[in-house]
Amino acid sequence: MFNPFFTTLVPAFADTETPNPNSQRPDFVKDALTPIRYKDPKQNQFYQQPKDIRKIETMKNNQGRYVKTPLGNLWVVEAGQGSETIVLWPAIMTDHHIYDGIVSRLEQRFRFLLIDGTGHGKSDGPTTEFSMADCANALSSILDTYNLDRAIVGGTSWGGLVGAELTLMHPERVKALILMNTPMNNNKERFSLSSWMISISARWMLHSRMFQEGVAKSFFQSDTFTQDKDYADAFYNMLQGAKAKPLATAVRSVLLRGTPLIDKIDQITVPTLIIAGEDDEMYPIETQVKASLRLQNGFFQAVAGKHISSVDVPDDVANSIESFLTQELFQ
Repeated sequence: MFNPFFTTLVPAFADTETPNPNSQRPDFVKDALTPIRYKDPKQNQFYQQPKDIRKIETMKNNQGRYVKTPLGNLWVVEAGQGSETIVLWPAIMTDHHIYDGIVSRLEQRFRFLLIDGTGHGKSDGPTTEFSMADCANALSSILDTYNLDRAIVGGTSWGGLVGAELTLMHPERVKALILMNTPMNNNKERFSLSSWMISISARWMLHSRMFQEGVAKSFFQSDTFTQDKDYADAFYNMLQGAKAKPLATAVRSVLLRGTPLIDKIDQITVPTLIIAGEDDEMYPIETQVKASLRLQNGFFQAVAGKHISSVDVPDDVANSIESFLTQELFQ
C-alpha cells in the first residue's frame, strides 16, 4: 500500500546535500567503504557471541532510574559491566531499546548508560523547544549523577548530535565519541518544508498506524521487524504510548532548530567513530565520509544497515564500536 508519510519522512530527515543515488560514488567514498581500518573483533579475547536480548531486558528493567536534568527527569537504564562506561542517547521517535542488541553483545566488557530522550520512552516531555546545548547539559547532569568525570558518549542521529555537542562544550568529559547515522547538515536557517511537515505530523498523527509505519520504513531495513519481533513490538508500543505534544516538541527542536555539525566537527579532538548505514537514505554516506575526514582523530565505518543501524545490524555496529575502543583506549 502506498504510504504518503514514507515519501515525506525520508526528505524530511535528510541532509541537504543529497547525492544522486544513480551516480557513481567518488573514490574517497569507495576507499572508506573498504573494511581495512579495524582488525576482526572476533579475534580478540573479549568478543562475546550474541545473547538472547530478552535476557538482558529483565536486567535492564530492574536497573532503570529517573535522573533530574535541565530538560526534566530523564529515564536512564544501566546495563553491563566493565571499567569503561558508554553513554548512549537515541534517535527521535525511538527510545533506549535501539541499543538492546549492542548491549547484549558487549555487556561483558562495557558498562552502559542508556537514555530515553526527552519526550520519548519513560522520560519527561519538554514544555518548550530546546537546543542541542540544552541536551548536552542534560547529558552532563547524567554523568554527574553517576559520578563520572569522563565517559565514552554518543548515540544515533539526535543522540549523535547530543554527544558531539557535549564534546564541543566540555571535551574534558569525553574519552571518545561515537556518532551513529548522525545528521551533519541540520540547519535552522534552511530547514525544508518536509521537515516542518513531519513535525506537524508527529503532533497530530503520532498514534496513527500509517504514520508509525512510515517512520519504520524510513528507519529500518525491510526485514528487520520480521527478524526481531520483540523490538518491533517495543518500537510501536513506544510510539503508541507517547504523548504527542511533548514528543512533537522534541522532534521540532531537533529538525528545525539545529546548526550544521559538519561546520564545527573539526573542533572535536577526542577519538571519534562515525558509523554510517550504507542504505541510510536520510544522511548520505558521502557526507558522513567527508565529516570523518574533517575530524582531528576520526575513524569511519560503513555498515549494511539503514538509519537505525544498531537495530538493523547490531553485530556489525557492536564489532565496530569494540574495535574502535580497543584500538583507541586499550592499546
